[in-house]
Amino acid sequence: MKNTYWIEEWAKIRQDEVVRLPETFKVHECFIKFISKEDFITAFKEIWDIYINIYGDIAKFPEIFGMPLYKPEDFNYFTKQARDSRSAAYRPFILLYNLLISGDFRNGEFIINVTKFKLINKVKNIHILFERLSDYGFLFEGLKNYRVTNQSISMSYADNANVMSVLKLMADKAYLTNRLNDFLCCHYKLFLDDMNTTNYGYNADVVADKMHTKEEQEFINTIDETLRELGYFSQPKSWNEGPGYAYYDKESVMKANGPYHYWMLSWKTKLVLYLRIRNASKCLAYLNQCPDTVKQIFLRSDSGCVNRINGTCQFGQEYTIDENTYWRCGCCSAPFYFSPIKDDIPHYIKLVELGLKK
Repeated sequence: MKNTYWIEEWAKIRQDEVVRLPETFKVHECFIKFISKEDFITAFKEIWDIYINIYGDIAKFPEIFGMPLYKPEDFNYFTKQARDSRSAAYRPFILLYNLLISGDFRNGEFIINVTKFKLINKVKNIHILFERLSDYGFLFEGLKNYRVTNQSISMSYADNANVMSVLKLMADKAYLTNRLNDFLCCHYKLFLDDMNTTNYGYNADVVADKMHTKEEQEFINTIDETLRELGYFSQPKSWNEGPGYAYYDKESVMKANGPYHYWMLSWKTKLVLYLRIRNASKCLAYLNQCPDTVKQIFLRSDSGCVNRINGTCQFGQEYTIDENTYWRCGCCSAPFYFSPIKDDIPHYIKLVELGLKK
């Protein structure tokens, strides 16, 4: 029976995080000076497939990529092993990024400055990854048994010469604008603006771009527009497992990173909405006129944190519905979270309004 490792789950998540391509997207003119837009997009789509395939194959065959093989039962979520497993699948693309920003084209050949590469590269066991990258069409000259020496390294892509050109532009844009994460998820919006400009990822699109369904994207756009019209202040607020976007009733609270009223989070590329409801009992009468999709938000308990166990919890709350008692913890985040529905947005807003009352 095949062993199961944490890296397998996380590699699948990294595959899901690769930003899905729209039918068409804008490419700034600075990226297509020496290549047609059609050839540029063709090369980018080939790159996109490489990302999907590598992340997917890491999930299936982590051993041959030199991934950390920790079993889930061997540790808890917050150990170093767990952190290693969450980030390990990025290694082939961090290696690619380091190679690309360390090199330049010389007479049509991409040459890597080995001295510069050695200074910036922190990825370990790269000889394994060099060999794996060669399985996906990358060719390297100057390595010795896939290991870096003091000799210059040339890098090419066998099937489409434009792939190297577009990859180099991707890496340089990510480097100049501090968007490594966008390189790691193959974000097409890297090409939206010129080489030194990024006009995306500052608003609710930071979450919407990670979604895979039209329904989720429509929800994000609708609630964002609604809350802005109501006067809420907003800013990105991410967590370990994906980007997020939060809404606050006061600008001073937002700037102090205080308690938000609403928080949208891409939880492993699935949309989750958090509602700041401090007093659930104030919402119970209103729930009687809500659809079942809203009532279900309240019909679940969680175990709470260690503060509940030792009796010092200040943010958890207990309430009763139909003679059943529920507990919700509010120590680490807003206590009510769920997969939202666009039609229920007015109810979410009313519940937060009611639930903030003492």
